[in-house]
Amino acid sequence: MIASMAAVGLGVNNGGTKPTPPSPIDITPSTQATPQTHVFSSPAPVIDGTKPYTATLKTNKGDIVIKLATDTPQTVNSLAFLVAKNFYDGQAFFYLDHSFWAQAGDPACNPDLQQICTGTGDSSYRIPVENGSLKHVKWAVVAPSVQGSDNQVSGGQFRILFADDPRLDGTETVFGTVISGQDVLENAPDLHLCTALTQATAGCAKDLSSALIIQDVTVAPSS
Repeated sequence: MIASMAAVGLGVNNGGTKPTPPSPIDITPSTQATPQTHVFSSPAPVIDGTKPYTATLKTNKGDIVIKLATDTPQTVNSLAFLVAKNFYDGQAFFYLDHSFWAQAGDPACNPDLQQICTGTGDSSYRIPVENGSLKHVKWAVVAPSVQGSDNQVSGGQFRILFADDPRLDGTETVFGTVISGQDVLENAPDLHLCTALTQATAGCAKDLSSALIIQDVTVAPSS
């Protein structure tokens, strides 16, 4: 069970000005609905994360290709480990806002499962922050920090940024960059699900019927 996670907050619009980027907030779910098959103690070594790899997310709207960093080996290996376990298959991007980011990695956020999607589930383990060369810029792929845990990030959740956001440089791990399929993300509708993360959002979505769904993920060596 995740006690608390850094997750999306709510933007504030003051008199028509640009919304304030969401801040990490402390979410403590009363019930954790993560399927037991998606609970892991730690990621076993499955690849050499210092070598170049790409991850391909096959979604219901097209493929998204991510160039993985070579200077964040623990995070890249964690992704490859979870991909080998089919962790992301069927998952929805449970939060998507084109002003901020798209976020996935909660195995309960699968429309085919009878689970409660809170946006607070993940792989059940944490990994240390890795300060690589990549920064929080548009199309960066980020492992979010965990509230109440010093210098650690979520083992399973990730965010893809739609805009530069340097506030969290050095406190989270930026482990990849989207190099193809940006149009898939740009064309996906915003989704603020009515969960613990967005329960105060007016007009929040009641289900995942409009969500961008990850059908399959592969990690392969690249040149």
